Amino acid sequence: MFKKTLKSKRNDFGGFFNNSLIQLVLVIWALFQLYPVIWLFYSSFKPTPDIRSKLFALPEYLYLKNYDINYYHQKGITIGIYLRNSTIVTVVSILILTFVCLIAGYAIAKIKFPGKNLLIIFLIGLIGIPIHSLIIPLYYFIARMGLLSTLWGLILPYIAFGIPFSVLMLQTYFRQFPDELIEAAMIDGCSHLRLFFTVVVPISLGAISTVLIVNFISIWNEFLFSLVINRDNAAKTLTVGIMGFKGQYVTDWGPYLAGLVIAVVPSIIFYAIFHRNIIKGMTAGSLKG
Repeated sequence: MFKKTLKSKRNDFGGFFNNSLIQLVLVIWALFQLYPVIWLFYSSFKPTPDIRSKLFALPEYLYLKNYDINYYHQKGITIGIYLRNSTIVTVVSILILTFVCLIAGYAIAKIKFPGKNLLIIFLIGLIGIPIHSLIIPLYYFIARMGLLSTLWGLILPYIAFGIPFSVLMLQTYFRQFPDELIEAAMIDGCSHLRLFFTVVVPISLGAISTVLIVNFISIWNEFLFSLVINRDNAAKTLTVGIMGFKGQYVTDWGPYLAGLVIAVVPSIIFYAIFHRNIIKGMTAGSLKG
């Protein structure tokens, strides 16, 4: 009896030690990942000379001129226009993308039509294509459409690149959607379209929010396509506009880091509020309720 008790205590201690060690490693890893963001925030309150000479030191005082809009305008950087452009591009893109992918995902999951399996394979194949490898043909295509340096020149590619992942994720969820609800609504005389908007969409808010969050973060932070397609100052997004502080020989690091903070904060807030829905939406449909 004593040996069993001793063995049980050893197992409990071993389990506690292993769990504590794993938690410690995870905490260290989290701090390692978060430190660049923390450094960005406190460095944005330091003047440029202090950033260069005391790279990792905390600010001696809060230097707020880095966030002075008038100073941005003197440099020819219209931060308000860039923020507006990013907001328009992101909101319009995710609204259209979500609407299209909802209908496509539901149709693939619940409606029988020829070539459905080939379509799924095609979408899976599209996910494997690095989107930035298409920058040159896309540039010429956008130029021939006359959409260079316009917001639609960004919105349309963002929608196209977000479709494969979003459709596949939503159709995976809709495959596990209860057929009983659909059949009951059809018996009551609902068309597929009415059934979709009055029954399916309200129940699927978890999966929908996941699509919104993932695409918001991706589109809001996108840099390369915006840099190549939108060259005019009036059409630049925030991630490209703040590059105006980075010169060929000299970089005004204080305002540059402050601009990066302005660009990063919306993504952090958006993720902090809705991050639980990403896990729920990604696992929704993996098990039948």
